[in-house]
Amino acid sequence: MGNSSKSSSRLFAVQILYEMELNGKSFEVIQKRFSDDSFIELEKINNQGKPNKNYIKKLVKGASKNQKNIDDLINKNLKNWKLSRIESLVRAILRISAYELIHEESIPKKVIFNEYIEIAKFFFDGEEPSLINAVLDAVSRNVIK
Repeated sequence: MGNSSKSSSRLFAVQILYEMELNGKSFEVIQKRFSDDSFIELEKINNQGKPNKNYIKKLVKGASKNQKNIDDLINKNLKNWKLSRIESLVRAILRISAYELIHEESIPKKVIFNEYIEIAKFFFDGEEPSLINAVLDAVSRNVIK
């Protein structure tokens, strides 16, 4: 992962979205738990820059608000899989990354791909990173002109 505040913001956004789905809690409730202390802890673990709370909020809120469209898109581009059958952390990574791909035109697609593949590698050592790569690739070809 690039050593930047955006990188660590993406990692946090994925974890918050994951937890929202798991616990059915709102962004606001979960965000309170991510105090500056936990930010500092995570920075030590993953060696990222300090996360940008506004960017985290933008990603999580954006992915939540547009979830139906994003899920449809992901489902269309998932070969032989259903989003509902995928591990929920992978689902969180896919939702946030698809949101960012579609809505953050100023960020090069390659950067977004690499960041989320790295995030997947941070959590998984199976085929999840290549699944995420394949889906993002398909989404970007089919949606983004």
